[in-house]
This record gives sequence, structure tokens and C-alpha cells, in this order.
Amino acid sequence: MRLLAAFAQQRALVNTVLTKIPTSQFRRAASMSLGLAALWVGLAFLRSGSTFHLAPILVAGAFPVVLALDAQDQISTRHLALAAMAGLAASLGATLLLTVADEMTGVSLLPFGGAVTEAVIFSLAGAIGGFAIGALLRNR
Repeated sequence: MRLLAAFAQQRALVNTVLTKIPTSQFRRAASMSLGLAALWVGLAFLRSGSTFHLAPILVAGAFPVVLALDAQDQISTRHLALAAMAGLAASLGATLLLTVADEMTGVSLLPFGGAVTEAVIFSLAGAIGGFAIGALLRNR
């Protein structure tokens, strides 16, 4: 019973947070991030064996940056954090799709691991960087 109440409370909190962002701004930011992910996946299928090193950074960072540019003063730190997590999810989803399709076979810029390790680390860096840039844009 307590678990259901806690779940309902968390769901209400997420709904409250998301309703403060106008839907058009959220959709624009989501479509930018998902569009970049689709472009990355499409290019990876066309150029098998190539590694698109900056793609995970762009996909993960686009969501919070575009949202901060659109919403400006209306966006809170919580909104930016949710946007960064959504961008990270999009980037990791594209990485998973490419890994399952065996398209992550290129070289890595990192001295350890392969292309998948690089994509995961660069996705995290992109989400953190996108959050930081979004916070700077919001406070200008």
C-alpha cells in the first residue's frame, strides 16, 4: 500500500514538473535530440565501420541546451536535469541500437575500451555539458 502511494506521489511530482514547461518547447528540444540520434544511426548504417565520435555528445547535450534556449527564464534546474537525462537516454538508446546491429566496430579516441565504451562516456559528458550550458544560458 505504501509503495503504491509513493509511486503515485512520484508520478504527481513528475507531472507537475513537466506541466511547467510549455509542450511546444519540450517537443522542439526532444525532436532535436531524437533527430540527431536518428541522423547518427542512419550515418552509421551507411558508413559501416566508421566511428562518429562527437555524435553521442551532440545527442545527449542537445536536449537541455535547446530547452534552455527556448524556455530561458521559465526553466528550473530540475527541468534541465530531466532534459539532460532524456538526452542521455536518447544517446544511450542509439548506442544500444548500433551495438546490437554490430555497427560500433570503429576505433576509439580513448586509450581504453572500444567504440561502445567511448560512446557511453561521451554520452555522459554530453549530458553533463548540456546541463551546464543550459544553466549558463538560463542565467544570462
